[in-house]
Amino acid sequence: MQPQHNPNIEKLIWNESFRKWVLQPTAESDAFWYLWQVSNPDRAADFRLARTVVAALQVHDRPLPEAELQQLIARTVALAKKERPFQSAKPVFRLFRWPLPDWTAFVLLVSTWSRVKCKLATFVKI
Repeated sequence: MQPQHNPNIEKLIWNESFRKWVLQPTAESDAFWYLWQVSNPDRAADFRLARTVVAALQVHDRPLPEAELQQLIARTVALAKKERPFQSAKPVFRLFRWPLPDWTAFVLLVSTWSRVKCKLATFVKI
């Protein structure tokens, strides 16, 4: 049997005010959510579950000591220097590395040669 999806719990979990109250309660937010519980006694179980979920998902990162942070930075920089930059494969033919003016001259030469060849072929046939 699959668990039932309860949109009420999801709404509470994603409610920014609710999450802020669970993680950083204030007197004002305590009063608001107390009144909400009193006004919605039928949703008490949903409320408790949503509060538990939000509290459980809170991350407690410990700050790194300065020495450990500097060590990690130094190690990262050393690894970055050790890696060689990506080098593209050399082209098989030098022809493909021609600059644009060379390609232009090549195309003009080939087109002129083909026109001359066609004219010669026409001249020879007549």
